[in-house]
Amino acid sequence: MNLNPFFAPLGANWPAVRGFIRDLVWPEGAVCCACGKISDGSPLCPACRSALRSDGSMFRWEKEDLGGGLTAWWMTPHTGIARTLVLRLKHRAEACIAKELTALLRPLPKDFSFPEGTVVTWVAMPENRRRDRMIDHGRLLAEAVAEELSLPCRPLLVRRKTHDRNQARLGREARRKNLRNAFLPAAEMDFPVLLVDDVLTTGTTARRCAEALRAGGAPSVTVLAMTRAMGGRPA
Repeated sequence: MNLNPFFAPLGANWPAVRGFIRDLVWPEGAVCCACGKISDGSPLCPACRSALRSDGSMFRWEKEDLGGGLTAWWMTPHTGIARTLVLRLKHRAEACIAKELTALLRPLPKDFSFPEGTVVTWVAMPENRRRDRMIDHGRLLAEAVAEELSLPCRPLLVRRKTHDRNQARLGREARRKNLRNAFLPAAEMDFPVLLVDDVLTTGTTARRCAEALRAGGAPSVTVLAMTRAMGGRPA
């Protein structure tokens, strides 16, 4: 039975409410958060866990120069099981996915390192979108990464209220214009920053965040993304 029409008044909040109802009926680990089939007590069923480790070479770390002295690391192309997990974390408020993704961070590449005193942060989400989704998926992901890497995690960015258009629907040039002066440092900082994001697309968001962090005093900024959208726009 399709219950969506009965809950239409909830609007954008419906995916999160649906997830809450699902968790009451099927507790975490009862069903796979990727395919929806019965699981073995883990967020992913054995088949999807195996596919995630091989699909797109999950451990095929890539290093990318985003310009302006900003380096980004990403784990896998934005396809297959990895893409499904990122989208469910972002749009369906499935918090357990953050730890499932970050559990695959290791082994880290030999040349991946962060300076002493590094603090993890995330891309500030527009307040209206955080309210609609009832979850800040960026924060969940950053906290999971910080825990996995034994690093502190703090909110270091503020997003201006006038910059709340959804980047996923914009092309490269529109993204660039939409995020001009969109971010501010939340506080003064004198430590290196590891900026965590779910999807690296054109790199515009990462660059704008890095500019704000450096303006706040961060001596260096490195980007860590779970996936990389090939072709400039995530599907």
